Amino acid sequence: MTTALTVISILCIFALPAPIVWLTRRNKILGTIGAIAICYLVGFAFSTIGLSGVSYDKGLTTTIAYVLVALSIPLILFSIDLRELKKLTKGVAIGYALCIVSVIIVAVAMFFITLSFFPSADLSAMIVGLYTGGTPNLNAIGAAMGSAMGQDVETTRNVLNAANVSDTLVGGLYFVLLISFLPKVYRFLLNRRKRKQPLATPAKDEPLPPPEPKKDDYAFGFSIKDWRSVLKLLGAFALAVGCLGVGALLEFLIEGTVGENLLYILLSVSILGVAFSFIRPIRKIKGEYPLGMYLILMFSLALSMSIDWTVFLGEVLPTLAFFACAQVSVILVHILLCKIVGVDGDTAIITSTAGVYGPPFIAPVAKAAGRPDLIAPGVICGALGLAIGTLLGFGVGQILLIFV
Repeated sequence: MTTALTVISILCIFALPAPIVWLTRRNKILGTIGAIAICYLVGFAFSTIGLSGVSYDKGLTTTIAYVLVALSIPLILFSIDLRELKKLTKGVAIGYALCIVSVIIVAVAMFFITLSFFPSADLSAMIVGLYTGGTPNLNAIGAAMGSAMGQDVETTRNVLNAANVSDTLVGGLYFVLLISFLPKVYRFLLNRRKRKQPLATPAKDEPLPPPEPKKDDYAFGFSIKDWRSVLKLLGAFALAVGCLGVGALLEFLIEGTVGENLLYILLSVSILGVAFSFIRPIRKIKGEYPLGMYLILMFSLALSMSIDWTVFLGEVLPTLAFFACAQVSVILVHILLCKIVGVDGDTAIITSTAGVYGPPFIAPVAKAAGRPDLIAPGVICGALGLAIGTLLGFGVGQILLIFV
């Protein structure tokens, strides 16, 4: 029975994300909940099988989860064109820079506030990665910080599960507010500039905004129409495997083992992913980002299937409180800094969305705010966050460990 359940769990990891994505693209309510959240819910439901006395190999599903996240990161980063940053207007660049500053201020402050009763160097590091990049950064940082802090695999797994659940709950609520009445609140607080010219017309001293990205560039779903594209995407996947192999080799040369310390692997795939993104033929391969995000869905299923409920229930409430306080604080500090510097409300809400959620969520918020001209700049900021979030978050985490 254990072997059969293990086989079924592995098949579910690889097969279930596809119908989940299909459902979220066709049902508005499920689309609002999000494919990642649904994958976590399905994984949690599957993990309750262990409570009945029948179990499967959760160590194997954990290993699969870590391999998947290590492969997803370079695939996502391959598709990012950091040269687009030069096309950002001054206001958007400042707004996003203030978002990064806000996240670091809040993460460091919360670490020192909770230091005496709740060790949170890993959570603070994940906060930085999550709110400058997104879910891939959060998971990479959580796994890397677990290794850096000497945590066992089970502890790291439960911290990551608690962090992802907390992000889903808190982030989901904030997103609903973003696409409803928050644009008006931002405009009221930050005094949106009155424009006589059309919204899409930039000021004379600002560069033209880049063209709006194609619909499938930052979405889960995509279509490939010819075998040449399939072969190119397989080549990109092979390159991601190679990046993982470089990290494994580095770990073996330094530690004498492979797979016990995820730090070297996750940092290697992050650095190499950004490096290869500057090679145009690699960056232009269609489907890299969607494939990477599909692996994130598989990771979410695998990780949540591996949950130890007795430990998780003790982790989730303090972690949820930590993430809720962090997100509210980041938003408020960002608004305050934008007020001081003079960033308008529309720019502030788009750059905040880019930091908190990343590229896929820019379009709905920009359209809710009546500013479709800010979609492309917001996507560029979100892409930058994906590129720098892991290294930035891990760097902050390493500095905080000095004070533990």
